[in-house]
Amino acid sequence: MHTAVGRLAIIDLERLERIIVVGDLHGDLYSFNQIEGLFGKEDLLIFLGDYGDRGSHSIEVIDGMQDLLQRYPRRVIALKGNHEDYSEDGEPRFYPCTLIEEAEMEGRGWGSYFQEFKRNFLESLYLAAMVPNSILFVHGGISTKIKSKEDLMNPSREVEEDVLWSDPSTEGEYPNPRGAGILYGPKVTDEVTRRLNVNYIIRSHEPAKAFAGPIIEHGDRVITISTT
Repeated sequence: MHTAVGRLAIIDLERLERIIVVGDLHGDLYSFNQIEGLFGKEDLLIFLGDYGDRGSHSIEVIDGMQDLLQRYPRRVIALKGNHEDYSEDGEPRFYPCTLIEEAEMEGRGWGSYFQEFKRNFLESLYLAAMVPNSILFVHGGISTKIKSKEDLMNPSREVEEDVLWSDPSTEGEYPNPRGAGILYGPKVTDEVTRRLNVNYIIRSHEPAKAFAGPIIEHGDRVITISTT
């Protein structure tokens, strides 16, 4: 169903009935359980990142994700989101990080929990997934720092930050008000999709924006989804 090439998952559509794509979960255990119930034996399930924080069941969602990845390693792809963006010692590069509070409320010190979380989950996450000649799946977005697929297979920290944090905008390429990543316009989308030989980008990262349904931008080439 998919092959790992560094931190890029390459998807093989042969024998697939459908691809189910899941946006930000943010500790929403109900939605996670509903999605798991839809997952059939001929399906590929792609999660676009942001599994914890904000919601009240982050640990349960992350535990459920680990179980899915262990049971269906070829049919479940989990991408890294900006809420999985930590320093090596467990310092979050985002806000809020309510996962820390959840771990401590359960009597699990953050230091020891983070090492387990990192080893069993964070290190298994892809940065991006791709249906060759068709679709790129990312959490946030793209930038002109991406010159080829190699930049997704073995990304620099700068490329990784842009993929995790960036958002589509109306024009150009500018610093993102989030404080990380960029805002990228249609010309950037055209250039980077050409370099990667894909037609569409499917992303999440802005669940409020897509609350009422998918948002389609940049000449129908960038699609933002939400789980709810």
